[in-house]
Amino acid sequence: MMPRLHDRSKPSGSIVRPFDSKVLSYTPLLFAVLPFLVLYIDGPVKTFILSVQSDWGLMVASAITALGYGPVAAAVAVTLLVIGLKAGKHREATVGKFGLLAVILGGLSSQIMKNLFCRSRPLAEKSGQFFVDFPCLGKGSGLISFPSGHSVTAFALACVLSRAYPRWTFLFYGLAVLVALSRIYLAKHFPSDVVAGAAIGLLAGWIVCRFAAFSLVHGHT
Repeated sequence: MMPRLHDRSKPSGSIVRPFDSKVLSYTPLLFAVLPFLVLYIDGPVKTFILSVQSDWGLMVASAITALGYGPVAAAVAVTLLVIGLKAGKHREATVGKFGLLAVILGGLSSQIMKNLFCRSRPLAEKSGQFFVDFPCLGKGSGLISFPSGHSVTAFALACVLSRAYPRWTFLFYGLAVLVALSRIYLAKHFPSDVVAGAAIGLLAGWIVCRFAAFSLVHGHT
């Protein structure tokens, strides 16, 4: 049987699956734990990570972290979009479009927040402090630790992909988690940075899917 599209005349709320509501409920919980992470977890984790880093581990983490680069995530979305358009596959085209929008929305949001919070990176001067040399726009990457942009884009794309291909949800979010962990291992971000990034990414993905003009197609029946 051919997959059925949702009626475009229905209100946007009709395109939200139960999982989407769960995703939205996770974001305030993630934001709620941020003060605890900043006060009690970030420092000890940084010290521990620096004590266990190895050349092999840094090589692996660097490879994984590349998956979270905005251009890489955008390229994945664009590839799906092009494949869908060229092959006449509505689902892939829609997923690609929504994924690209989620990556852009998440990326722009994270850049705004980075330059508002001006948090110093783990290995930079005044490590972990917020509002260092505020406003920090154009004052170097060492002052834009919060939130993790890699985590934002990874979770934004994972949110869209998991909505379209629910059978692979654990794979998509598993890769996003690995990207977030790689940022901590590379000492580019604190745990609170990646948790905030995950929350923003999930929210960006949810917003794009929730307010889209039409729903993603969920596989074949």
